[in-house]
Amino acid sequence: MNEEKVEGIKVEIKEKINVFWSEHWLLTSAMILFFGSCYLFNLTHSGFLYLPMIVSGWVIVMFALKYKSEHSLFSSKSSQKNIQQESSYETYTVLRVYTNDPNFQEYMQNQEYFHSQHVQMENRVIDHNQDIESQIMFIRKPEFAFCYHLLMDRKNEMYFIGEYV
Repeated sequence: MNEEKVEGIKVEIKEKINVFWSEHWLLTSAMILFFGSCYLFNLTHSGFLYLPMIVSGWVIVMFALKYKSEHSLFSSKSSQKNIQQESSYETYTVLRVYTNDPNFQEYMQNQEYFHSQHVQMENRVIDHNQDIESQIMFIRKPEFAFCYHLLMDRKNEMYFIGEYV
């Protein structure tokens, strides 16, 4: 029974080594080649060993950068996702539509009609935790009777915010 346990442990170790080798053979080979080349270079000072040192060092650095970008606290991918999930701020295009037509809301879906009005656009960061109307400054133009504020998001969807007389 003792020999069976020893054989079982040997088989398990071989399986784990095979799994590790199949997943990390390139990195492991590059590290062995790099350290072997550096050791031999220290013994012989042969210029022939520069090429294996540079190539294997390059492979090791590429794996290190890949690992850093995937597992770092400050990786750009994960931090951008966290910022988008945790942040209540979003960038919108603010449209100020100036018109003298009191029926603007009824016809604003018509693209030709919409573009015939006086429209000012600006990009603005909006905080969803605060009142959106108060974050968009009303700018009066005396030649127009009405001002409508619309928000357009990144998907080009428009949201009606307010009407000013």
